[in-house]
Amino acid sequence: MMLKILLPAEVMLKQEVKKIIAEAENGSFCLMPNHIDFVATLAPGIFTYEPVGGGQELLAMDVGTLVKKGPDVLVSTRNAVRAPDLGKLK
Repeated sequence: MMLKILLPAEVMLKQEVKKIIAEAENGSFCLMPNHIDFVATLAPGIFTYEPVGGGQELLAMDVGTLVKKGPDVLVSTRNAVRAPDLGKLK
């Protein structure tokens, strides 16, 4: 899947990923490449994704919207902060 994260003033991230875990208003969810098309309102929380090359990346994310259409996943949010591990997001 091609993940693109948009902030008001910039494209924060554009990367090929194999898994996304995000938090919606009604709970967390996981997206994989063959998932059906999907739209969700994101709640403030931890946004996790796995790049195709391996590993796991974490973002602290404000409210936003996620749209998955085919292989493309677009996330629009007011603010997001990237950190190498959960302890650094405090």
